[in-house]
Amino acid sequence: MNRLEKIIGVEIIKTGNDEIRLGHSWHEVRVLMKFIKEQRPKHFIEVGIHEGGLSYLLVPKLLCYYTGIEIDCNIIRRDVIDIYEQYIHTAALICLDCFSDVVYDIIKPLENKIIYCDGGHKAQEIAYFKSLLSAGDIIMCHDFYDGTREVRNVPKENISIEVTANDIQLYEKDVEFRRLPEEIFNETRIIGWRKMA
Repeated sequence: MNRLEKIIGVEIIKTGNDEIRLGHSWHEVRVLMKFIKEQRPKHFIEVGIHEGGLSYLLVPKLLCYYTGIEIDCNIIRRDVIDIYEQYIHTAALICLDCFSDVVYDIIKPLENKIIYCDGGHKAQEIAYFKSLLSAGDIIMCHDFYDGTREVRNVPKENISIEVTANDIQLYEKDVEFRRLPEEIFNETRIIGWRKMA
């Protein structure tokens, strides 16, 4: 099989018929899954599912409505499409630009939600989706690095830096948002905030 080349910090899921790039380490998946299960949101929105590895793992396991957003659904692997079709009552795939008015109108009214920004423009995503959050909602992103954080099984020289300390200032300086405790996301590239008011 071996369709995909191994990249440090990015796992590959082998299915019966294919390989799907996950884009996360196994440790990050466990941390993320545990966090979502503890928070018990009504909605989990994954922005930028790419091939769909995270959706493939989480859609069948989470007890919330899962929305995946991808601008180019042609890159999503067939096994992932099958998962969304199998879980049609608890999952939806939106094939649109995450910055579109349609996506905004779908996401804004959802209550008790976690928005997970992992698309190709994460810094812009966390800025754009900020206005869609209500009190209690959570926004998170992947591929955050502050220059000091240790990431399990990923040497510093292999950490992809797509969100920096400068990118997150819009949350850090906003009194309506509280950063989620660092220990929750220990040894990951994940960071997040809860809207307090």
